[in-house]
Amino acid sequence: MKILDRYILKTFLVSLAICMAAMMSLALLLDLFFNVNKFLDMEAAAEQAGFWTLLAGMGDYYFYKAFHYFQLLAAPAMLVSAAASMVRLNRNRELTGIKAAGISLYRVLWPMILVGLALNGLYLANQELIIPGVAVELSRDPDDLEVRESFPVDFVRDEHNNILYAPVYDPKTHQMQAVRKEFEDGRVVFPARVRIFLRDSRYEALGTIEAEQATWDEQGKRWVLVNGLRLPPMKEATLLDHIPAGPEGEPCKDYYTNVGPRELRRHRTADFYRYMSYSELRTLAEDPMRGNRRQLQVEMHRHVTGPLLNILVLLLGLPFVAGRDDRNYFVSIGVAIGLFIGVFALTFATTAFGNAGHISPLLAAWVPIFIVLPGSILSMEAMKT
Repeated sequence: MKILDRYILKTFLVSLAICMAAMMSLALLLDLFFNVNKFLDMEAAAEQAGFWTLLAGMGDYYFYKAFHYFQLLAAPAMLVSAAASMVRLNRNRELTGIKAAGISLYRVLWPMILVGLALNGLYLANQELIIPGVAVELSRDPDDLEVRESFPVDFVRDEHNNILYAPVYDPKTHQMQAVRKEFEDGRVVFPARVRIFLRDSRYEALGTIEAEQATWDEQGKRWVLVNGLRLPPMKEATLLDHIPAGPEGEPCKDYYTNVGPRELRRHRTADFYRYMSYSELRTLAEDPMRGNRRQLQVEMHRHVTGPLLNILVLLLGLPFVAGRDDRNYFVSIGVAIGLFIGVFALTFATTAFGNAGHISPLLAAWVPIFIVLPGSILSMEAMKT
């Protein structure tokens, strides 16, 4: 690596570190500002557990949030850092000397592009490995750091292609529970029971497992069922020779699965799919029982186009921030931010159209690429070197 490369690389890395730290800090402070009331509502919990315990919980919450904000801020940080680096070179007249020596401006930008590619590799690793691994922590609300309240289990798919459903799940006891109703004559009925819909690899029904309660056994990786029954798949209606008092089937004591308390908490929020990897999204999007398959497909394709778009935005913006020697520092930063906002608005619009069904999920993810790619090529070609 030549002296010029090392100098430009050092300048860009310093700018990138400062920009990333500033943007991440601003994002976390804004998040804290908008959620401060939720944290203040935890005063009772603070009195019981102690101030430092609550503060540690807040630190834990924002530690995981930082991985999510990195995904959002990686692209603008690269572009703003490039603008800051070029302005610094211009103000010190170093860029004028480089050009006077017959060195092309492409040669100056090349180290920045390499750093952008390396940062994009971290972006991809964060997207496919880190965020899916901490999805439970990312799906928490600020006022629910440990998920204490009960919530329903809405059709969660497991490794066997089966679907888990429960009207109530208690995260404190790790129990899925049926809805119990008692009558004055002593009768007890369960209007809504814990259900596991059994299916084959082609999503054909194989039957149902029903129970009044299911408790998670961490050591055995199974749900221990109370009054569990395995029912055959439903067939055409026939006349019954007796009136059944309840579900009739074979006794079933447990159900082995990879979906435990952690997975149930992960699927608790409606937008849980934002924290899934490409392979997980693809598997879930193939399930015909999913009601949000279109959103899953859009997000799956965006996992491919997102890293590509980051690099294209950098190539699109570099000529704007490097092409003028007399450009004001704030103007260059403003141009970089404006370009990113424009691309972000385009991506947001196409994603919304794809989720609504106006365009196909594939097209929703790739339209920004088709628009930004020609602009990036023309921008780099038109740059005065």
